[in-house]
Amino acid sequence: MNSFGGTWNNQQCFDYEMRNGIHLDNPSFVNMYDDVANSITALLDIKTHTDLGGGVGAYCLAMKKKGIKTIYYDLNEHHYEYAHERNVADEYHICDFTTKKIKADFVSCIEVMEHIEDDKLKPFLSNLKCNYFHFSSTPHYSNFDAEWGHINIKPKSHWVHLFEQCGFTLLLEMDKPTKWSLLFKK
Repeated sequence: MNSFGGTWNNQQCFDYEMRNGIHLDNPSFVNMYDDVANSITALLDIKTHTDLGGGVGAYCLAMKKKGIKTIYYDLNEHHYEYAHERNVADEYHICDFTTKKIKADFVSCIEVMEHIEDDKLKPFLSNLKCNYFHFSSTPHYSNFDAEWGHINIKPKSHWVHLFEQCGFTLLLEMDKPTKWSLLFKK
């Protein structure tokens, strides 16, 4: 079982990502996050970025290149070691971010919340101290759901409703890093 509740262990998840180009040696993957960071910083004035479930660290690295202080969170020890070795962030945490007091100008959580139940997310999101939140969570069921630990798949409209219940307003629908990305203001 992996740290997100799936049937694959953390090593299997990490290896799958490496085989499929989800790593910092893939220029297309890195450039996609550089494009996201460029779009976000052109739109918002931010000084601090916290990435929740940061994976290999591409979002943190892109923001760090822009001169923004970055804080990285993940549960998978292989992601954590990879990101730390690549110096993608200014600060690193390996823990369940939903139990922490998070404060940042800008928070991102890309393809992570489908692993977490609403009863755990609602208190976390309600207490989160941020100005903006960049969110993406797959709205589609697939044959990978059990392996990845996807227990909370819902359409965009349901996510928007959850965020609104926690004090967020939808600011913008985005197409990067996924077609179903949403930018919220708190």
